[in-house]
Amino acid sequence: MFADLDHLYRFPTRAAIDALALRFNLPNTKNMQDWEYEVADADRIAEFLAAYDNGELSEDEKFTLMATLLQSSCDAIDEDEKFMCSENLKQCLDLLERDIHIHIHLAWYWSSTDTNDMSDAWSITPFIRPILLRHQGTFARLGLPV
Repeated sequence: MFADLDHLYRFPTRAAIDALALRFNLPNTKNMQDWEYEVADADRIAEFLAAYDNGELSEDEKFTLMATLLQSSCDAIDEDEKFMCSENLKQCLDLLERDIHIHIHLAWYWSSTDTNDMSDAWSITPFIRPILLRHQGTFARLGLPV
């Protein structure tokens, strides 16, 4: 059902982390592992979305911020299931799909492709899997490097 897209694995760059930390006044210390997830904040999703879509971010910054947005959205769903019907979630998913060439590995990762049991997946997985299914063939077939 799911193509292996591990060849498209991508990491946040130090420059993107530094720029986003400065832009959003986020903590940024050397001991932070998985910075993009550690700084996630469900209360700042609208702010993150506005910055993502304003045209000022580099591709690396968009990739890193999308990872933060997906974690923030997952946290928001976990805190209040009403978020599943929110305009913020819709906008986040629209941006993920619009820039799928940047985010295909994030879509693969957050789709929890190793399970069919949604109770064993992230709360955002059911929203991301359809995006992955629409696009995975293109990236698996082409084997595009990042």
